Amino acid sequence: MKVIVDTSAYYALAEPGDGNHLSARATLARLAQGGCGLFTVSYAVSETAALIQARLGLRPLRLFRSAIESGSTIIWVDASLHAAAWDELERIGRRQVSLADCALAVAALREGITDVFAYGPHFALWGLNVIG
Repeated sequence: MKVIVDTSAYYALAEPGDGNHLSARATLARLAQGGCGLFTVSYAVSETAALIQARLGLRPLRLFRSAIESGSTIIWVDASLHAAAWDELERIGRRQVSLADCALAVAALREGITDVFAYGPHFALWGLNVIG
């Protein structure tokens, strides 16, 4: 089983004070036990890194980098994925949905991934199953 991971899940894992921290840890443990492959997009990595650095500091940022490099497959946003994400952002037309969210959703659909580890219901707009 493949699962794509959103910024909201990565941040919840990194921040013990986040309201979803315990749920995120339990979800990650369950996914690991099930042998799930974790995927994300480079925009989500960048977005998460910026949040962690600004809010939590460099040590948690280093831990995030280590976790990403050892535990997730990064789908790099190329020109085609970038353009498709912009198109989705325009189509969705909601302030709460980011370009990174759209890139993640488009990448998931292209890769045949139906489950997204995230906190926020907007991934259901693409028919993705939100876990977390």
